[in-house]
Amino acid sequence: TQLTPINEIANKLKEFQAQSDRLTTSREISVYWFAKKKVELAEKELVSNTEKLDLLQTERNELKNKEDTLRQEERALSISIESDEVGSKIKDLEKEIKNLTWQKETRSRKLDQYNLIAKNIEFNTNPGEELFKENRARAAEKKTELEHSRLEHDEKLRLSKNKREDLVKQLYECVETVKALQKNKNNIAGREAEIRDDILAHIGAAKEEIPFVGELLKVKEDENEWELSIEKILHHFALRIIVPEKYYHQVNEYVNGTNLKGRITYQRFRGFTSLANMAHKNIPSNALVNKLAFKPKSSYGDWLEDMITNQYNYACVSDLKEFNLYDEKAVTKEGLIKLGKGKHEKDDRPHISRRENFVLGWDNKEKIRLLQNELKNLQEKEKLAQTDIRQVEQAIKTLESQKESFADLFKQFTKFDDIDWKTFAEQIQEKEEQKTVLEKTNNRVQALQRQLEEVQGKLKQLSDVFLQNKEREIFQLESEIQGLQMEIVENKTIIEPLGYIDTSDFINQNPTLASLPFSSFKTIQKAFQKELAEKLSELDKKKQENEDEVKIKINSFKQPSPEITNKFKDWRSDVSRLPESTHLAFIGEYQTLFKQLVNDNLPKFEKKFNEYLQETITNKVGDFRMFFENWSDSIKENIRLLNHSLKEIDFRDKDFKTYIQLVAPNRISDEVKEFRALLNQAIPNIREIDASIDGRKNHFYNHIEPLISKLDREDWRKRVMDVRSWFSYKAEEFYKETNAKYNTYENMGQLSGGEKAQLTYTILGSAIAYQFGLTKEGLQSNSFRFIAIDEAFKAQDEDKARYLITLCKQLHLQLLVVTPSDNIHIVENDISFVHFVERKEEKYSWLYDMPIEQFREEKANFARQ
Repeated sequence: TQLTPINEIANKLKEFQAQSDRLTTSREISVYWFAKKKVELAEKELVSNTEKLDLLQTERNELKNKEDTLRQEERALSISIESDEVGSKIKDLEKEIKNLTWQKETRSRKLDQYNLIAKNIEFNTNPGEELFKENRARAAEKKTELEHSRLEHDEKLRLSKNKREDLVKQLYECVETVKALQKNKNNIAGREAEIRDDILAHIGAAKEEIPFVGELLKVKEDENEWELSIEKILHHFALRIIVPEKYYHQVNEYVNGTNLKGRITYQRFRGFTSLANMAHKNIPSNALVNKLAFKPKSSYGDWLEDMITNQYNYACVSDLKEFNLYDEKAVTKEGLIKLGKGKHEKDDRPHISRRENFVLGWDNKEKIRLLQNELKNLQEKEKLAQTDIRQVEQAIKTLESQKESFADLFKQFTKFDDIDWKTFAEQIQEKEEQKTVLEKTNNRVQALQRQLEEVQGKLKQLSDVFLQNKEREIFQLESEIQGLQMEIVENKTIIEPLGYIDTSDFINQNPTLASLPFSSFKTIQKAFQKELAEKLSELDKKKQENEDEVKIKINSFKQPSPEITNKFKDWRSDVSRLPESTHLAFIGEYQTLFKQLVNDNLPKFEKKFNEYLQETITNKVGDFRMFFENWSDSIKENIRLLNHSLKEIDFRDKDFKTYIQLVAPNRISDEVKEFRALLNQAIPNIREIDASIDGRKNHFYNHIEPLISKLDREDWRKRVMDVRSWFSYKAEEFYKETNAKYNTYENMGQLSGGEKAQLTYTILGSAIAYQFGLTKEGLQSNSFRFIAIDEAFKAQDEDKARYLITLCKQLHLQLLVVTPSDNIHIVENDISFVHFVERKEEKYSWLYDMPIEQFREEKANFARQ
């Protein structure tokens, strides 16, 4: 509960940081983008203003030419007035009218050309000066658009041609496949079939001798619904060719020494003995092999059926419920395959699912029919692709023609004056009127005077108004051009050191900037940067507020209330490693802890711990105590079983018969008592302890932990955990006839050497009898009964020594006795063979093997000597 708000705030801080990073990145990229955009727009504006400047300068020159003409006319009129040369003036007017008429006709023809182009591109004809300028700007834009469109159509044409080429290739492959299928009469075509044919031609074998696996099997007609799934499983196996042993080495030589330009897989066939009737009895009815038919009279049929039965033993299941019952190798009709070891596969690629690509079966008529249909479809697609190519090529021609028209309009008609015939028509009319007035008036000087005044008025208007305005426009435009050049240089110094930066994401995030006009560039740039700064400031403010809040919560988490620390003793040590900082790099550790706790699902683990604690209390500790109880019972039971064997052994058989019994009374020390008390206390009393986890914890700390602490001491542990030390052991001798006690043996100190050996032999013999089941009759039990005794009779009287022999007879043991020759008489009557060792010259040992009878003879002969 305390980490949840920290995690939530940390997520907020991460989001704020991500937003801040995005905005910072956007701000940094915006500097590059605005600089680059400014260069781009400024260069376009520079080109436009340069064109305008050229036009204005041309117009200014024309105005100056008009000014010069008016000044000449002014001088001529002044001279005419002074000399009254009216006739000469009329002749001058006629020359001017003729010159003006020629200029008018030239511009009229240019206008006709202009109108023809404008009509072709659907622009307005007979434009005024403003419309002329608009049309020229639109023509430049349209030309650029058509260039882009031409590039798009070029790409479309390339794709269409590629598509047609691909279709042509598919047509060729389809035709070749049909030819191969018609030739081979099976469903396998392509490079694999060609390689098989090359192999056959090289070694001189028939197709029936080296067939494809796919030629020998097919899906049964009544199992067609499984055809797709079975094809997917057996497709690669079906493309394997079978090579009999007699051709195997030839095929190896050919394949190894030839560049196949393809891939072939072949199976060595050494013959096959069919046990199908026996091996296939347990094949499930839904097995894949039961859905296949094998080519009759094929010598490979039995082998192939066995291969599929063993290697492709897939269960064909009807639904996912049945599918889930199989650990491995199952398949559905839809083609979901379980391959084993957890691997699943489903291949729905179009070429895999097309029937014309199936390879199973020895009859290919259906496949040829499907391929012929596919051939028709490919031919139709190829025709459509060719039509698309012609349409795109025609569209490119149209675009190119339109582009040339727009280019002609832009390049051939640079200024309105080229088509402005009306101005010259007005001047012609004006000159005609002047000429008429001169010809009709009687007061020629007065008429000339009026003409002079009109010329002077026009000259004043031209000089004081039009020329000054034009000069002002040119100066202003030159200043703008100079400013643009400076801006281009300044912005290039920003972008050039940065190299290329991808700004596509920036534009996607700010699509309104894509069509940014030059006129409002600075305003929009300033507003954009201001908005970014405000957003960053707001994010910083939110980030600071959340950092302050999470700092308080982190402090509360690291310095919890006494209630929490009392409940969770390790709280402070567990959280001490966590940082105090609220920086994202450090707060992530709190999130990591939070995710770990969520993933670990502590409430679930608390429940598991509770269950484990309960299991430990009720089971583990109980098992631990039961181990010692069982050990104790085992000791008692072993003694009981030993006593059962001892009762059958005659311990004393001279005057009367007795038998030995072992007794093990308890001998509990104070330490063992303490250990057993701790064990008993560790077992919980369900009625006494609380069923809650706290109750179980208290029991653990009060009763189980003390036991564990004691067991940590190795010396104490060794003393109390050896249950054998919990008993004292003694042997008691009883009369066999009355079962009354005859004697008690608590230690060996009171016995002679022979008595000690006799008692030891008796108990040891009982243990052997119990361990190996020797109480049965000797020859009726299938058991190993051989023992060897080295110097068994040393320091014993003959009676005790003979007791050992008797004991071995009772237990039906095969005995090897190693003894000096002076004691051999003790066992001489009970042995059948002697291995006599003689030492010569204290250097050599000689071994003589002989039956007991031969030994007695040799002994008698030696005695007579």
